[in-house]
Amino acid sequence: MEDAQGLFDRMPNRDIVSWASMIDGYAKNGRVDIARCLFDEMPERDVVACNAMMGGYVQNGYCMEALGIFYGMQSDGNFLLDNATLLIALSAIAQLGHIDKGVAIHCFIEEIGFSLDGRLGVALIDMYSKCGSIENAMMVFENIKEKSVDHWNAIIGGLAIHGLGELALDFLMEMERMRVEPDDITFIGLLNACGHAGLVKEGMMCFELMRRVHKVEPKLQHYGCMVDILGRAGHIEEAKKFVEEMPVEPNDVIWRSLLSACKMHGSFNVGQPVAENLMRLDSPSPSSYVLASNMYAGLGKWNDVRKVRAMMKEKNLKKVPGCSWIELGGHVHAFFVQDKSHPQVTGIYSTLDSLSMTDSERSYCKNVKM
Repeated sequence: MEDAQGLFDRMPNRDIVSWASMIDGYAKNGRVDIARCLFDEMPERDVVACNAMMGGYVQNGYCMEALGIFYGMQSDGNFLLDNATLLIALSAIAQLGHIDKGVAIHCFIEEIGFSLDGRLGVALIDMYSKCGSIENAMMVFENIKEKSVDHWNAIIGGLAIHGLGELALDFLMEMERMRVEPDDITFIGLLNACGHAGLVKEGMMCFELMRRVHKVEPKLQHYGCMVDILGRAGHIEEAKKFVEEMPVEPNDVIWRSLLSACKMHGSFNVGQPVAENLMRLDSPSPSSYVLASNMYAGLGKWNDVRKVRAMMKEKNLKKVPGCSWIELGGHVHAFFVQDKSHPQVTGIYSTLDSLSMTDSERSYCKNVKM
């Protein structure tokens, strides 16, 4: 980016494309602050430049800022919003979980007559699924006339999120009836759905169906899904054997999945060597170290616990706190579990009390079964 900036500074005439390229470059390097400064300095903007800034915000987790640009484009009236604009906005809403904003964009899409046969329909299905409304996702899916494999993958992925494994398998059968050939993404969704629904036999059947019937070569994600399916169901030895017999080298995600299952089901004899393998991988994920630390604590190996914690401190890795959110009255309220000496639920209550909620909203949150 230093070279790009030097060239940009020397350009006698900068057009919108050159400005947008710089914004996109800085955003991809995580420097959204510089990207925004460039965006604000532009003498004139078009939809491409706005999309670049919106996309940069979403890539770096600044979804509200991305939507701020989107609403500014809507109210300005001089911008002709395109598919890319709406795709980025829907992605931001999916990450925020704010369904009211998603419904508003869906209505806007219908008003201007954009087709849902392409990526826009996929994004809508994904948004509704991640915002908790599988019913709306299903409605969008059913109303799309020309469905591609991407539409099927989006709805199967949504069903997986909601734990509807059997329905996801029904959709696979429907795909075959409609002569839509499933791809590797389809089977990732199906295997995730089986894992969340506890469908071990069905998951193994899907894995074999993928390899033998549809000739889809399993990727690391597929193997990871199988380890998760077996581990969640308590088949620890089978999951361990599956990892050992994999034709590809397991990564830290697969080891974490197996270690998490060992911790959940109290299988410390399998978990200890798994924890050691995970530490040897030098994973950048703090959850790897937390899982290993908890495993050693379960075995009473406090020296190892201290070593793992020291490694986390040395690498400046911090555990990401658990977060929940609830939408009330059109506002999304987030709250964190606080790690204190008293029970975690008390931590949730004290955090709720600090939120800008009405008494009725706060009371509702506290009465939700957690």
